[in-house]
Amino acid sequence: MLVCNVSMRPRGHAIAADMVEAGAAADDLGGGQLVIGTLVDDPASVNEIVDAYLGEIMLEAASATEVFSLVDIYNAAVNETVTPTDTTDASMAVAFATWNPADLSGVTLSGGNLIATSTAGVSGIRGNSSRSSGKSYWEYTYTTINTNGLAVGVGTSSFNLTGGTTTNAAVVIRLNGPIQINNSASGSQIGTINPGNVIGVAVDFTAHLIWFRIAPSGNWNGSGTANPATGVGGLNISALSGALFPLFTGGSGDVCTANFGASAFNGSVPSGFNSGF
Repeated sequence: MLVCNVSMRPRGHAIAADMVEAGAAADDLGGGQLVIGTLVDDPASVNEIVDAYLGEIMLEAASATEVFSLVDIYNAAVNETVTPTDTTDASMAVAFATWNPADLSGVTLSGGNLIATSTAGVSGIRGNSSRSSGKSYWEYTYTTINTNGLAVGVGTSSFNLTGGTTTNAAVVIRLNGPIQINNSASGSQIGTINPGNVIGVAVDFTAHLIWFRIAPSGNWNGSGTANPATGVGGLNISALSGALFPLFTGGSGDVCTANFGASAFNGSVPSGFNSGF
């Protein structure tokens, strides 16, 4: 008796098919975008064999080429963990005022144009920038006092640096403490100023008010109630016409060092005022 064992398995077939792999996501570093796509195989060759009946794994020829097919691009924020290799590649530089080497008379400059030394009987210098609005705080140091003509404050472009009187030109604080507006006494003073004293100046250019004090804790304008932060006790300087510049005047041998904000202040900046000129 002849017995035949017949397999129900059909013979294998070569099947042409597209092979689709799982999508991959990558950062598009040039555009800050998230790229979503799929990897699509080339059309299968006869070397790619599928035995679907038995669920066997498809075999792919080694020569098969993968083709990237773009699906979608989404704008997306990419969050990365900060690492020690992260560095700051941007900075913001603030340009503060200095004394102006092109706007002086009888004055020499040093210390990055912040130290003004008088070399004449009557001399003066303005800062290289001006203000007509806003609020600013800065400081002057009476580095060397050689004459009683030393004075600091603010002035207009028309103030006479050689000692002449010009109307509506300046408000300054004199060596023995009185504050003068347009060469006239204001009625306020902060007391005697000694070598090395630092004078804090706060100006509300919009409201046309000014305050002086011996920093860090002297009374503003010599009053126990004056306060730039609250706008109380400021001297009215609306008579000064035009934008205002930092100002130094003096006699031979007087030295004034300005701090327009490039270094730490001796006194605190009043609330609401910009730090520096």
